[in-house]
Amino acid sequence: MTATSLDAPSVSTAPSASGFRPEIQALRALAVMAVLVFHLWPLRLTGGFVGVDVFFVISGYLITSHLLGESTRTGSIRLGRFWARRAKRLLPSSLLVLAVTALAILAFVPAGRWQQFLSEIAASTLYVQNWLLAANSVDYLAATGNIPSPVQHFWTLSVEEQFYVMMPIVMLGACLVATRTRSRTQTAILIALASVTALSFGYSLWITATAAPLSYFSTFSRAWEFGVGALVAFAPALSRGPARHVLTIVGVTAIIASVALFDAQTPFPGAMAAVPVIGTALCIWGGRRTLLERIGSIRPVAFIGAVSYAIYLWHWPLIVLVPYVTGHELTTLEKVAILIASIVVAGASTRFVEDPVRFDRRLLGGQRRPRTVALWSVIGMAVVLSLAIPPMLISSGQASAASAENERLQANAECLGAAVAVTGCDVDEELRDVLLPSAADLLTDDVNRSECWSTRGDGTLRVCPLGPTTGYDKHILAVGDSHNNTLLEAYETIAEELNWRIDVAGRIGCYWTDAELVFSTDELTAECEQWRGEVRQHIAASTDLDAVLVTNARRTPDGEVRPANGESVEQATSDGLIAAWSTLPEDVPVLGLVDNPLMSREVITCVEREGLAAADACTVPRADALPGDAMRTAVEADDNARLIDLTDIHCEPDVCRPVIGNVIVYRDPGHLTATYAATLAPFLGERLVAALD
Repeated sequence: MTATSLDAPSVSTAPSASGFRPEIQALRALAVMAVLVFHLWPLRLTGGFVGVDVFFVISGYLITSHLLGESTRTGSIRLGRFWARRAKRLLPSSLLVLAVTALAILAFVPAGRWQQFLSEIAASTLYVQNWLLAANSVDYLAATGNIPSPVQHFWTLSVEEQFYVMMPIVMLGACLVATRTRSRTQTAILIALASVTALSFGYSLWITATAAPLSYFSTFSRAWEFGVGALVAFAPALSRGPARHVLTIVGVTAIIASVALFDAQTPFPGAMAAVPVIGTALCIWGGRRTLLERIGSIRPVAFIGAVSYAIYLWHWPLIVLVPYVTGHELTTLEKVAILIASIVVAGASTRFVEDPVRFDRRLLGGQRRPRTVALWSVIGMAVVLSLAIPPMLISSGQASAASAENERLQANAECLGAAVAVTGCDVDEELRDVLLPSAADLLTDDVNRSECWSTRGDGTLRVCPLGPTTGYDKHILAVGDSHNNTLLEAYETIAEELNWRIDVAGRIGCYWTDAELVFSTDELTAECEQWRGEVRQHIAASTDLDAVLVTNARRTPDGEVRPANGESVEQATSDGLIAAWSTLPEDVPVLGLVDNPLMSREVITCVEREGLAAADACTVPRADALPGDAMRTAVEADDNARLIDLTDIHCEPDVCRPVIGNVIVYRDPGHLTATYAATLAPFLGERLVAALD
């Protein structure tokens, strides 16, 4: 397919993308190392994820420059050849990584994870991984709660490949319009690209504020980043050295500041993404004969830049899969080894796979035979899909076959989950191998509801009533952080069986206390303070409360208490709870619910690997699972508070088990599964009744 002839670009345009560009190699090296270090040490380099945005701008610039250059040389754009070049550049390494990763999943990852992991292998092969992650509402920047697949990072390649499909078509459309209107073709292309960039940026601002997971992965909210790079290809070249140096210094400073200062709470990719994006554009516009060019000419930097694509492909599967092989979380030494291995393997795959296919005109038909390249591409993708889809279907079929057994097991409630810790009974012989929830459903075994949950960006108190709203025997307010809302099904069962009204209100990382809580951003701090203020107002306006049930996580990555006057964190937490409770009337007691034990990511992985055997193979010493208990300390110091403690159900005298009564207890290191929490209802209800008698 050939586009309409283009006008020759002006000689004053930005530096040509052809040939070796040391400054771009330096940018690539900076970007990939930022991503690599961020993925290995996310709390040390909190903004390393912006390396992806640097790559997007570079891609937009290079592709636009190449297309404009081709039009200058030949008077046309051959879409088939363009896509063939992209396929020869991208597919060999990506398909190799996907194939090796699929085999590693089958060899080392528990079968319960195959459905998720292999479906993402398939989506990555078809370059729609970004849309799959968006559909699953994945929080890419979450420090906890995620069990990412080894190919989650392929979302960026999906976005990029979709850009490579659409970009030349947009340019072709502009060419056709220019021909019909007898206007300059290059001007028409510039207007088209600028319009797409502006529309995408506006959409990104809107969607980032309203639907963060979608905005992070959406091609439409990311297209403007490529567009900015594309517009640089039209920028006039800078002939004066000082201007080039200033642009480069400002650009590099913007990128480094983003890497160092941005974090998971930074609204992204909205307006804040403009910082690294514009910074990268300035570096490219600065062009040659700058300090960045000299840095990019240093051999190690040039090497990292040259193999940056392969480093990006290989590093994440290693990070995710090595713990499945070793059986424990990555140590510092193992992280350093992965960093080095990523570079070494990337160098080898670039030399022996990527470069031969890319540059040897005899392989895959060469770029002059796009149909042959397309055929080989389809064959390669089919091979990867053949590794992923059959095991995925088998895993899905096994899950469906197990659903009937799961229903039978749930019907045997007296021998399920928490009940076993009290009764000691055994399930029926034929059900002893059934585990709830399945490993594939573990992360999503959560019943939290938006109507009783305040999340990031929302400081409003949201309360949902459970049980009868009139004619109830008691009225309880259950308030706290996410650990409070894991008990929603238990609260609902208790409310229905006891004819109680239980109002539930939860806030991410925040709970009812007068202690100063430290969050990663001022916005989260303000939202938590607003929410706590509305809790106080809600309690004051509730004239028939019989008690307030409070709970909060023992430890949290955000919302830590700030100790004062040399106090310990535990003492400061306890003091803050007592101060908040002091505002209650004397006839409204506090019911302090002791938090559940805490596990580690290593334990969750162990459960996935061992299944039912995890009840014995993955136990945690009681002392390790039950760190400082500020709730108990606060209750003991407050005459109007009563302790609700389920630790004897969660744990034995020496250990805490991650599987109890055929039920997985924890969906992540800190939160109970909804399945297990539901089995707590009779025991939690019994202790609430006793506390209020």
